Amino acid sequence: MNGPQDPRLPFLGLGNEQALEAMAEALPDGMFVTDLEGHITYWNRAAERITGYSRDDALGRSCALFTGDIESGCLCGTGPLRCGVAAQGKSTKSCIMRKRDGRAIPIVKNALPLYSPDGECIGAIENFTEVPLRGAPPPAGACPDGAGDLCRLVGAHPAMVSLFRVVQLVARSNATVMVLGESGTGKELVAEAIHKMSPRSRGPFVRVSCSALNESLLESELFGHVKGAFTGAVRDRRGRFEEADKGTLLLDEIGDVSPVVQVKLLRVIQQREVERVGDSSPVPVDVRLVCATHRDLKALVAEGKFRADLYFRLNVFPVRVPPLRERIDDLPRLAAHLLLAHGSPPLATGALEVLSAYHWPGNVRELENVLEYASLRAEGGEIRSEHLPDELHLGPRVPHQGSGRHDADAIRAALEGAGWNRAAAARKLGISRVTLWKKMKRFGIAEAGAGPGSGEEPDAGA
Repeated sequence: MNGPQDPRLPFLGLGNEQALEAMAEALPDGMFVTDLEGHITYWNRAAERITGYSRDDALGRSCALFTGDIESGCLCGTGPLRCGVAAQGKSTKSCIMRKRDGRAIPIVKNALPLYSPDGECIGAIENFTEVPLRGAPPPAGACPDGAGDLCRLVGAHPAMVSLFRVVQLVARSNATVMVLGESGTGKELVAEAIHKMSPRSRGPFVRVSCSALNESLLESELFGHVKGAFTGAVRDRRGRFEEADKGTLLLDEIGDVSPVVQVKLLRVIQQREVERVGDSSPVPVDVRLVCATHRDLKALVAEGKFRADLYFRLNVFPVRVPPLRERIDDLPRLAAHLLLAHGSPPLATGALEVLSAYHWPGNVRELENVLEYASLRAEGGEIRSEHLPDELHLGPRVPHQGSGRHDADAIRAALEGAGWNRAAAARKLGISRVTLWKKMKRFGIAEAGAGPGSGEEPDAGA
């Protein structure tokens, strides 16, 4: 077979080392690389954590280290690659791994041949995941909610289900996370959920709003200061990095950080220690970083307003939070949750229809404010449409920007505009392909060339 393009992994010394090493080290699953003889040439942090074998223990040794037995069920490659993959293709295996302390744990391991730029097979890259035993208790810090929800995040739309899976995945690691999304989407709640579901859940969760402080105040807030460092520094003060030791630090609106503070942040990330303002004695810190921004950091890097090296250090695991208009089907669930939390009266059907037709530029935060306003106007009674702010009645009511209540004309117009590509039409309508298919079936809308009311469920390529 023809080998794929060389992925330029850092352990092969082929360039892009800083960013690629950061990504490999941030993976929540164990990952290692072997040469053609089955000797380990790379071993990431998660592999150390899961197996108990340090990088020094693993490098250069046979992948038989993985189970302590060359005849183990995980080592079944028929070609020159000894750890579960032959040069002809990839493999996935469920098997038992023996940790350094002798304990056996079930894992799932994926293996793939690794090729050089000229197509020659030079080794294998493998990742493995520990599989929880059936009936095992949830991990410490887990925060299960009702069906479809996660911690304080609420939603059942496919976009939110996907977000929940990503949060659960990255929470298991120590990776730096970049939470992206428009203002008001709940980026802080995502960061909090990652912390609560992580091994650091018993440690502190500390938040800093980078946009609320000027450069000098932010520097002192993050790194602390010593007495006399500046006017008003009447005593020593620990910074937020020290306060977050053994826990998680959320840097909210990281895109607003000045170039001076960016340099100091980069130094902290690289050296894992801080220096208080006015002091030269480094203080070691053990902090998991989660950053959040509504800005396009790539564009800021291109404009020279954000350091590229810091960007790659922070953007190890990006997580996108969808705007409310893309998951408008969640609005009734969200509204009920917010009203219950504030002890407010319920919504009348007419009010819910108005809310569902609005485009929500301020996202969930705007929804919360609107509901608080309406509940006050309702004076303890049911919230009706006349209790809602005027802009909801007068503002944009565009179905393709997210209304979950689409009529047959809106569905047909979206399909025709997308050339009857259901995936594209669903994106325009702000609904999933399955929801679109159900609405097509309900309204008797057939695709071009299909019989009326075609009931064929959308396939994977739709």
